[in-house]
Amino acid sequence: MTSIGIVCAMDEEVQKIVSAFELQPLEKHLGYDIYQNNNITLIESSIGKVASSLATTTLIDKFNITQLINIGLAGALKTIPAGSAYFVSSVTQHDAFIPFDEYQQDMYQSIECQTPDHAKNTLILTTGDQFITSSNDINNNADIVDMEGFAVAYVATRYNIPITMIKGVSDDANNSSESELFENLNTAMDQTIILLKQVI
Repeated sequence: MTSIGIVCAMDEEVQKIVSAFELQPLEKHLGYDIYQNNNITLIESSIGKVASSLATTTLIDKFNITQLINIGLAGALKTIPAGSAYFVSSVTQHDAFIPFDEYQQDMYQSIECQTPDHAKNTLILTTGDQFITSSNDINNNADIVDMEGFAVAYVATRYNIPITMIKGVSDDANNSSESELFENLNTAMDQTIILLKQVI
């Protein structure tokens, strides 16, 4: 039986998944909230690359995880409707800089993600420890931006565990992103859950 691990950052996102899949709370580990049913274990990672790296490692080490899924909200860097959801084809990090050639391949890498064969529209994700309020702040070919995805994918790759990402578009990465995120959270997460049910 596949043991599916889900990494999700915010409590508002997590509770939608907990309800949809009837997950039950377990004892906290390293301060992380963890929920589970027969084949899913979900960890609430909190926001950012450091927190989500530790959460992902905790999930893998503590449970018998053979498939990882990162799910949550993202800001649109291109014209993508808020409230929609997509599988992610690949992920980079946009806030990395290192002048030393021998370390650039690791920091600047693009990590490929698993997508189902039926997925028609997939997006490219970029990750950084910044809440983006202007798409002009990011100079790459990504479609959407978040604060956890690359870190989760990086850990998954190191453990040689398949990684699938599902992102709901909550805002346009502009100066009203903070309010837009919470306005569109329920609709966007409902759409991510529809996609999640297709791969579980």
